[in-house]
Amino acid sequence: MGRLRIGYDTLVENPRNPSSALQYIRLLLAALVRAAPQHEFYAFVSPANRHLFELDAPNLHLVNCFVSNERIPLRILVQQLYYPLLARRLKLDVIHALSQVPLFAPCATVVKTCGLHHRVAPGEYLRPDPATLRWAHPLRLLYRRVVWDASARRADVVIANSRHTARDIAEMLRVPPSRIHTVLEAVDERFGAGDTAEARAAVQAAFGLARPYILYVSNLWFYKNPDGAIRAFAAMRRRFGHDLDLAIAGPDDYGRIPDLTALATREGVADRVHFLGRVGMPLLGQLYRASRVVFYPSLAETFGKPVVEGMRSGVPVVAADATCLPEILDEAGLLADPRDEDAMATALHRAASDDALRAELIARGRTRSTAFTWEATALGTLAACEAAVAARRGNR
Repeated sequence: MGRLRIGYDTLVENPRNPSSALQYIRLLLAALVRAAPQHEFYAFVSPANRHLFELDAPNLHLVNCFVSNERIPLRILVQQLYYPLLARRLKLDVIHALSQVPLFAPCATVVKTCGLHHRVAPGEYLRPDPATLRWAHPLRLLYRRVVWDASARRADVVIANSRHTARDIAEMLRVPPSRIHTVLEAVDERFGAGDTAEARAAVQAAFGLARPYILYVSNLWFYKNPDGAIRAFAAMRRRFGHDLDLAIAGPDDYGRIPDLTALATREGVADRVHFLGRVGMPLLGQLYRASRVVFYPSLAETFGKPVVEGMRSGVPVVAADATCLPEILDEAGLLADPRDEDAMATALHRAASDDALRAELIARGRTRSTAFTWEATALGTLAACEAAVAARRGNR
């Protein structure tokens, strides 16, 4: 296929309160312009996030779109009403976006479906009590069920970031499998094995973590299962007596720390559980490298970046035997039922104390992590864009 003019949505994330998705958008764009110098990329940016996408690339053009996710209603209007105008003005062949695309775009569209939590009954992976459902704001759920689902059904190509997610998209959103492309994600290339002693010194200086620790990295959303992480850690301490701490790194969007602190107190490990808040690079890389085990007991995932970050960092990984995580880990770590604290405790004990097993898991993890590169993600995304354009042209 000849030169394409590709629109690229960056507005879906709030640069003032970023999640890992913003890093994904930024690093993927950099990989795309490197991988396809023959194509022209038009990144839709806002004054608030423009600085994140200023790359030295002659085939990249930044297009001001006024607002990003710091003002959600206006962002939605821009994506749904202004993007089609830009597509005509810029003569775009395709628009690529996360979660939603303009429903009446005059060009081909590719949507990467990043989450299906709005289509999963909360009781399937959350405790069915009112406090647990605070994340599920009715307007947010309604919007996602209308716009996100319609985007997946109307897009020429839907990108899933794992085979498990691809199956869920086909079943839950009724998207034909022929329109779904599975493209694995990558993580920041600064994650990797390094000087462990240096990392431990940096972590102790920053957070006061003097003892060896198990590391949990994620937002403290309910489905990420920080409650289960604390219970499993406490069970491990009771059963095996390890002199370890639990370090929990990630933002707390729904104010869960008081409840989680109370849980740690009831479990008798309050002095061993440390809430570090949001940690940026390069300190986050040091936090991974200095850890004894990376623990990811999430109940519902489409990909699970911390699993890959742990493998790249040369640390044994224990993850939930749920949704896509067995596929991503692929025998390079230990899996346990995230609802069974004793099973998770046993897995943590083995990963922390069995030296032969640790060496094997570290070696397997480093090998497995080589499957997740930005070049591969970019090439898969480009293939999806080309397929979308071919499908749109074939339907004319």
